[in-house]
Parts: sequence; C-alpha cells; structure tokens
Amino acid sequence: GGAVGPLPFPPQPPRGRRESLVDHVAAAVCCAAADTAGASPGLDWLDGPVLRTVAGGRAQDLTTTVHSLVDDGDPAPLRDWLAAAGVRSDKPVRLV
Repeated sequence: GGAVGPLPFPPQPPRGRRESLVDHVAAAVCCAAADTAGASPGLDWLDGPVLRTVAGGRAQDLTTTVHSLVDDGDPAPLRDWLAAAGVRSDKPVRLV
C-alpha cells in the first residue's frame, strides 16, 4: 500500500469525558424515542445525524436539554422533552 497524504482539513482535538457523556446520553435518548415514541433517525446534509418525530419533523432542543443534565445536573428540561416527545419511561431501551 501507498502512503496516505495529509488530510485536507485540520484534525479535531481529542474529545473529553464531558463530550463523550453528552453523546452517550443523547444516543440513549434517541434509542428511547425510537423504541417508544416512533421517532426515526435521519440525516441532515449540514448537521449530520438528526432525530425525526412521528410527524416527520426534526426533534428540537435535544442537545440543549442533554447539556442541561450533564453540565448543570438539572434533569427537568430533559424530562420535559421526553414527555413532550411521547417517550415512555416505563419501557426499557432496546439497543439492537
């Protein structure tokens, strides 16, 4: 194999524990929304992965609510988001 040249864009700094936790919490929320509220994954050409609601719209403010939990320890905004999205907390999340 040949040598690979430099990437055409600058490398990203390593992700920290907080960023990883935010990503993992958001992923669990997306799985719960897909399992219990009929949401589905989508792909936005600019923003990358997105969560689509049953009505076909894009789920809003998930990142803000997850950051509120991780950064401030405040679960209320995420609980409100889950309830508004129809996510059932009595159902386990299936990671399949």
